[in-house]
Amino acid sequence: MHYKKFIERGIAEVVGVIIAFAIISLAIIFTITNIYSTIMYSQPITSISSGYFGEKLILYPIETSLNVKNIGSVTTYVSYIVAIDMDMDKIVIDARRNTLCNTSPSRIVLPGDIIAITCRVGYIPIAVITESGRVFSIDPQLYASIVERVNWIPMITLFGGMNITTTSELLKYLENRLLVVDGAIKTSTELTLYRNVSGEVNAELTASLIIIGNNPVNNKLNIMIIGRGTEESSINVAGESIDISRVGLHRYRLKIENFTGIITISGIQPQPGIYPCYIDNGRTCRVELDGQADKVLLYTNTTSRREGIVGLDPYIFIGDLNNNGNTEMVFVTQDFSIGSKTSKNDIISSVDLLDANVVPMRIVFSENGIDSSKYSTAILTIRMFFWDNSEDDISDNDNRVIMRVGLYDDTTKSFVYSTYLSYYELCRYRHVKPFSVSYITKDFIMYIPNTGRTYYVAIEILDPYYLDASGNLNRNDADLIIGLEYIGIVLGGR
Repeated sequence: MHYKKFIERGIAEVVGVIIAFAIISLAIIFTITNIYSTIMYSQPITSISSGYFGEKLILYPIETSLNVKNIGSVTTYVSYIVAIDMDMDKIVIDARRNTLCNTSPSRIVLPGDIIAITCRVGYIPIAVITESGRVFSIDPQLYASIVERVNWIPMITLFGGMNITTTSELLKYLENRLLVVDGAIKTSTELTLYRNVSGEVNAELTASLIIIGNNPVNNKLNIMIIGRGTEESSINVAGESIDISRVGLHRYRLKIENFTGIITISGIQPQPGIYPCYIDNGRTCRVELDGQADKVLLYTNTTSRREGIVGLDPYIFIGDLNNNGNTEMVFVTQDFSIGSKTSKNDIISSVDLLDANVVPMRIVFSENGIDSSKYSTAILTIRMFFWDNSEDDISDNDNRVIMRVGLYDDTTKSFVYSTYLSYYELCRYRHVKPFSVSYITKDFIMYIPNTGRTYYVAIEILDPYYLDASGNLNRNDADLIIGLEYIGIVLGGR
């Protein structure tokens, strides 16, 4: 009898365990389902930065729109938009059918492209869901600021448009203005300023590299011509005839600002852009000039082939290269030839033309201070292009820092937070021969220390290549062309 009761009690306990396990399992399933639902529809959506199927988007607000930048390697389709309404509730909007929010020019984002999302009044877009199911949102700090203030933080333009149209206007941003005239660039074939005048310009020159840009303020041209003097060359500036075959025997750099008149390259009137004569063909171009200019600076090298340290000015060009209303600032150490790991870069007629920074060119945007007590994070956007003359790139040059950006303390004259772009990163965006550069947009998230001090955005540009430390003259001798077109920043409040 006792044995029978023991069996019955055991069976009852087993049944109870099974029922309890079933209840617990259902509870777990319900909890997981509820958590998933909560994550999808009730909690702030977080970015997935790992490139699932090559997808990688960066979202940032500009005025009343949300910009979506594709920095991945595949075309991305935006299927849904996540927005907050006036009650701070999140809603998911079908981008293909719902008209509460619109994508412009379309919901398709090609690699490197940007689309803008604009919603009706009362709805603020904060995230997107792609066709593959990936979720990308704006930075959490920016999201928190939006929720707190229910308005967009506008993107501040630091460099862009027409705020710099000549080299002299760049001076107000240089940390050390003296570097324009001395102490900036180490060169194996020293350049000296031969003439600084204004007025009439008539020339027939042998050129290896020409850069032409429009000044959108007055629709005049800014020009940089690089080459060497030959017997067939002539130049007359402000009524003075200069024997360029003598003073520019090894090389010259001619900078002309606010030019009006006729310019031809090999008999053809050029549009603004970069003309890489010697890079592409191993031959020089014939450049003819006839007109007036506000400033003409001629840097030359005579028969003396000596090493020296010179200023930044002959290496800086300012002008709109693509007629879009934004002037580019171009830093160029390239003169003539390309090279490889077994041959020297930038050499002509057995003359080495090595140029490299002694110190970085540091540009500080001191007109826009950032109050660290009000802002905790920032997204810095840079639109630029890069080119170098090494056909063997990473086997010819070590991976050195080319560009550095960050928060600058004007009191200590140093960065409090910075990040950088290296050679191995940038050399992917160009083709050496034939000459080709691609405009790229880079976004950097910067965290602002809460010190109560005012900081500024600063950028450093550097050509770190001169000679290999081991004495191998064929390595680490690259020459660069770097162009900056736009720099902007979005701030996130504390």
